[in-house]
Amino acid sequence: MSDTSTTRFCIDCGTALPDDGEFCMECGLKVGELPAVMPMAPANPFGCPTCGGEGAQLPEAQLYCPQCRWLRPLHADYHLPEDAFMWQMDAQAMRVLNSTGPLASAAHGIAQRYGRPVFEAATNGVRLSDRQLPELFDLALRAARLMGLPHMPEVYVSGERMWDVYSLGGYGGSFISIGSVLINLKPDDLLFLIAREMGHVRAGHVYWKTAMQFLMGQTSSQSTILGEGVLQFLNPAKLLESAVEAPLMRWSRHAEITADRAAVLVTGRLDQARQVLTQWAMKSFPIYGKLNQEAWLEQEAAADDPYLRMSEWTMATTPYLAPRLRTLAEFVDSDAFREWRRYIEYYAPTPASQEKAEKKPAELPADKQRLTCAACGGSMIVPKSLLDTDKPVNVRCPNADCRKVLRVKPKASAPGPDPSPAVSRPDRVRITCVACKEPMYVDKAALAGDAPVNVRCPNAACGEVLSVKPRKRAKKPEPSPDQLSD
Repeated sequence: MSDTSTTRFCIDCGTALPDDGEFCMECGLKVGELPAVMPMAPANPFGCPTCGGEGAQLPEAQLYCPQCRWLRPLHADYHLPEDAFMWQMDAQAMRVLNSTGPLASAAHGIAQRYGRPVFEAATNGVRLSDRQLPELFDLALRAARLMGLPHMPEVYVSGERMWDVYSLGGYGGSFISIGSVLINLKPDDLLFLIAREMGHVRAGHVYWKTAMQFLMGQTSSQSTILGEGVLQFLNPAKLLESAVEAPLMRWSRHAEITADRAAVLVTGRLDQARQVLTQWAMKSFPIYGKLNQEAWLEQEAAADDPYLRMSEWTMATTPYLAPRLRTLAEFVDSDAFREWRRYIEYYAPTPASQEKAEKKPAELPADKQRLTCAACGGSMIVPKSLLDTDKPVNVRCPNADCRKVLRVKPKASAPGPDPSPAVSRPDRVRITCVACKEPMYVDKAALAGDAPVNVRCPNAACGEVLSVKPRKRAKKPEPSPDQLSD
């Protein structure tokens, strides 16, 4: 009788392998190779009847095919590799899962049987489209294109798990569910959460997330290794269950870090990521504004506590918030993040940078001068001839919500050559007004004392009163005894 403990299984289809075989007799996969990454949409050798395949028959303005879910890339040269945001520990954990024969076989079987009807039955959600909640759908399209997905996942709004946003899928495509409470976030904040799930899809996480959903259930965060106490390990069935849960829980925590990195790469804002992740983890929108940020940062700095790490390893399928935010901050501070952000901004500038570029002031005619309203900060354009005077002028702000009348003081012209140099008047000292930079002449007799003297600027447009402090006179050196000896 053969020893079953040494039996090998194909990690693609789960069939037992012969001892000396190099290929699986069922699916033909070579022993030691990993199965192909799950395709985003089923292949059609005849092309999609709607778009003709790869969007060939779609107009340029249409970003995706509603039938085959083909997604138009941002640019022909745009490519965002997984290495740009993949967390190293996540990649290692996925290799461990893929090399686990029975577990990989179970995940493969689940993914093969998973599709839209099962997902819609599980989520009881509303599917987004360009006609159903189009504002949310546009955010999902932007996130998917920024992540470089070749096909658009199905996106739902669900009321079953109102504070959750998660992604599942199989070989027929990927599916994203957004909790109905989360759609109350601001569009930029909601983009961060959707981009996280697009990162899961781009990294190939939906294959294992689907398996984890079926193997551990929707309440897996509560049914953890120590969820029923240490004595559960005396039960052989529980011990076997924990052996399956442990690698899945470990991978799940690392996968969330990868998704965080993908989302912050899309949005480019660490402050926003910190706020959204805190609100999401705490299941409260106003809580972030009530936190003492200094104390919260101190808690993040102490996130390396070994007991905290042990608790996270045994009790959670998602990383604890404090170490999670610190890990994300380290990624944002890296050179790789800055380089990829410049790359993304080149092909898809953020609305803020685009608005800043659009607001860049155009060049004015030579006879115009641009001023800034001190009340509202708006731009005012006035003729230069209006300012060609030594006296202040009144200018009204053109902003309809402001209309303030501002008193504009013309800039003093640069001082020209002194028509009466000080050499011709040995009784006067030439100084410069610190307010308007015009030359001033003061009698030497007025500066003969040691006390400061008040002098008014003769410029009619200035009239500043300056306090002039006389220069200290150098004391004559006293003669040395050697000089007096003779």
